[in-house]
Amino acid sequence: MSDITVRAVSPDQHEAVMHYFDMVAYADNPNWSRCFCMERLVENYESSTKQQNRARRSALILSAKANGLVAYRLGRIVGWCHAAPKLELLNVEGTKDPKVGAIVCFVVAPDQRRQGVATTLLEAALEHLRKRGMTAVEAYPVLGEIDTTRWSQVNYLGPLSMYQKAGFEVVETNDGSGVVRRTL
Repeated sequence: MSDITVRAVSPDQHEAVMHYFDMVAYADNPNWSRCFCMERLVENYESSTKQQNRARRSALILSAKANGLVAYRLGRIVGWCHAAPKLELLNVEGTKDPKVGAIVCFVVAPDQRRQGVATTLLEAALEHLRKRGMTAVEAYPVLGEIDTTRWSQVNYLGPLSMYQKAGFEVVETNDGSGVVRRTL
């Protein structure tokens, strides 16, 4: 039995989730510290500042409209997964089928990587999307070998092997990245 629990993000988690993004999630990759998992939610992400993205994430959580799952271990957040209906996301591959969900991000605390956190989040995301009426789910991992110096920079999408173990199949390839899909 896993000691990881997963919850859908909710307003009562606001402070813990913001602390996770502020202090833990990007501790080993400060170049991402402006993200706050807003890349797929705003049109002007490239020109958005850290402060703008932080304010947007905060407002989403407090509004109870935020999509996302958080993993807890020993009472602290150790992982994040952004899973949502494709209709609610910008800049994702393919058509916006209202019955298709998308998993676009994993951020696991540096000291918790390679311990099953992302796999546990993926399993919870599949169930979460199924409960929201999705009949299929897609994700967009990097394909092929990943240089160890780039591991954390590309695995935020989730490693292909994790998706394949969960029953996803590659349905499209584009210049080193792909679309994987699974029915729910």
